[in-house]
Amino acid sequence: MLKPFSRYLTAVEEHLPSEHHPLLRNGLYLALLDWYTDGIEPMEAAARIRHAVTG
Repeated sequence: MLKPFSRYLTAVEEHLPSEHHPLLRNGLYLALLDWYTDGIEPMEAAARIRHAVTG
């Protein structure tokens, strides 16, 4: 599952609306890095972000 982190970020972005993309490079970067090292799939990471943003 572990691949370069940049590819992981791109995969998460593919499952999110474009307005959420800036969150990945700014406020959520450390959370994403943690999820990446924990082996959380990109689709699950995107779902967590979507749920947090939309409520």
